Amino acid sequence: MAVKRDAAHKKFGQELRKLRERAGMTQAELATAIPLSQSQVSAIERGDKGTTDGQIRRMDEVLTTDGTLARRWEALNRSGIADWFKDMAELERQASDIWQYHPLLIPGLLQTEDYARTIIRVGRPHDSDAQIEEQVQARIARQRVLSSEHPPWFVVVLDEPWLRRPTGGREIMKAQLEHLVDVSTWRRVLIQVVPAATKLHPGLDGAFQLFTVPDRDSVLYTETRAGGYPLDRPDAVDDYTRVFSELRGASLPEEASRDLLKKIIGDL
Repeated sequence: MAVKRDAAHKKFGQELRKLRERAGMTQAELATAIPLSQSQVSAIERGDKGTTDGQIRRMDEVLTTDGTLARRWEALNRSGIADWFKDMAELERQASDIWQYHPLLIPGLLQTEDYARTIIRVGRPHDSDAQIEEQVQARIARQRVLSSEHPPWFVVVLDEPWLRRPTGGREIMKAQLEHLVDVSTWRRVLIQVVPAATKLHPGLDGAFQLFTVPDRDSVLYTETRAGGYPLDRPDAVDDYTRVFSELRGASLPEEASRDLLKKIIGDL
């Protein structure tokens, strides 16, 4: 069972401070090496601020702790969902509408177990099989939001070239695409594909999600390997809403997208 987030932050901060002092480093020296600001390192050590997997790995490297901090954080957070990702998982549960574009991956809410296992293993090569499986099952559990009594309206735009890459092998990718075809018939899921022949692609800046949550402003969510970043600034949300509209305009319609998915399955 996961420790409550605030308690996990505090316990992790105490461990970080102990290892930093044992290494004979000041907060300023550690901050420079990560890199972070000294105020951020101080906030992490006090338990006022969380951190990311990438930052934790760097702390272990700088302090030469042989993965101690990573293991400590894992032990404190056994929910299967990264600390920085929990805000986004909550947005998924609360949203009435989710719009998502990804040029390189099938989104987590649409992944099969085997595909998810492949993607997670590639991103976390040093994790144990048990740790990978915990991540996989947490991702699959998130998908229940699409089959709930009041699911969000989920609109997804994908790119044809990546759908043709046999991620994890042809059988795994074929099963993943068959799952996409099935899910595309669900009452509140719409999947569109940007054809490979598209000359002017609106989505070259990368993946993003837009959430409409009742009684609050829309939220933009972008993600990197190091962490996720929710943003509700109106100008940013409006800009990405425009980009998503352009992506849908460049995509095949729903039925044609489903037919293309079936064709790619046949080609595999």
